[in-house]
Amino acid sequence: MNLSSYSKSDLEIALKGLKSYRALDKFIGRRGRELFHTAGSGKQSYRVEYFGIDSKSIETLVIAAYDSHFGVKLASSDIVWKQNDSLKGGARLFVGDDMLDISFRDAERKMKRG
Repeated sequence: MNLSSYSKSDLEIALKGLKSYRALDKFIGRRGRELFHTAGSGKQSYRVEYFGIDSKSIETLVIAAYDSHFGVKLASSDIVWKQNDSLKGGARLFVGDDMLDISFRDAERKMKRG
């Protein structure tokens, strides 16, 4: 690879991207690599962690929550659904690196804090 064919500004941008990738990979691992690739593609990722066996029961609630909280209108097919039984009910909604926690586990944690 011949680096002399690139301008200084191109190399600086590449270096900045490599440093960002290294930091994300080091501190948050697989999730960091996913965030890096998503940011590089310019496409936003939508993920929901939910409690229970079937995501269909909370689908309309989740889509409404995305619209009201994040201002994004989505179809169910735009969302990556992941079961997470440690939530004890409810769901967590992710848009890129932002999260809305509407799970019973979050409510329980807030009540314990008093």
